Amino acid sequence: MNYIVFDLEWNQDMNDEIVNDVKFEIIEIAAIKLNDELEITGEFKEIIRPVIYKKLHPIIKELTGFKENELRKGITFPECITKFMNWIGTDEYRFCTWATQDLYELQKNMNHYGMYLVEKPPLYYYDIQKLFSIMCENGKDRRALKYAVDLLNIEKKVPFHRAYGDAYYTAMVMKKIEFEKVKSNFSIDIYRIPYNREEEIYVRFDRYDKFISMGYENREKLMAQRYLRRMYCNLCDRKIRTKIDWFSDGMRSFYYLGKCRKHGFVKGKIRIRKNCSNKVFAIKTIKNIGVDEMEEIKQKKFNKKTSPN
Repeated sequence: MNYIVFDLEWNQDMNDEIVNDVKFEIIEIAAIKLNDELEITGEFKEIIRPVIYKKLHPIIKELTGFKENELRKGITFPECITKFMNWIGTDEYRFCTWATQDLYELQKNMNHYGMYLVEKPPLYYYDIQKLFSIMCENGKDRRALKYAVDLLNIEKKVPFHRAYGDAYYTAMVMKKIEFEKVKSNFSIDIYRIPYNREEEIYVRFDRYDKFISMGYENREKLMAQRYLRRMYCNLCDRKIRTKIDWFSDGMRSFYYLGKCRKHGFVKGKIRIRKNCSNKVFAIKTIKNIGVDEMEEIKQKKFNKKTSPN
């Protein structure tokens, strides 16, 4: 298994307008290739000539240090992606990123050119930001890359806020956090969602189950699906007794509280999202919880009942 630790830099419109459904146009890709022992076996870096947003946004210019004449010397995005995929090679690999946005924006830019990273979902990857939080903090907070580098006393050899530097530091964090202990906590990309019921994604992790549905025309049709609302214990698969049936928080999430005779309280959560084709889909998690989280759900339900809306 190879691990492709990559990072992107992108530009955007001066007035934050969106052209051709691309808000962020990628102008640099860099990656570090690691083997099973997390040893560096290759490097990739390319500057891309922009065609959508040719003028550098002042914030991007200040943050990255890019100059517009430097970008004009870059290669085209399709050329870069072809080189990138050839560099990755045919051996088994998994992408690794700091947070989730880079993988999403890479696919959005590829889609603009009629290119696809995978033929169909699922696309599994490692979010090193999440794994750092699991190993070094509470598993919930999401920190900046520089924070992790400082906390782990990683030597600063290259600048931050350029694709190569951020890919390098992400790889160094990955090595420092005892990756083997948390590698079972992979992430699932949701840029391309299941096309039909047969492709829907179900994964059982150590602490929770995750399910990603196909797309529906609207939220009402999605939440009308009985199979989506069905609940069980994620530890033993037994039916559970409903304590609080599914309710909306008034935004884009639904919650459920049940109880397993053997394992106690079980929390259900459905987050509603839209994909690149404007289809509505669900990310459902089922998790055994303690009394504190049980009380949080009860409070959410109480707040919903007493809301003037």
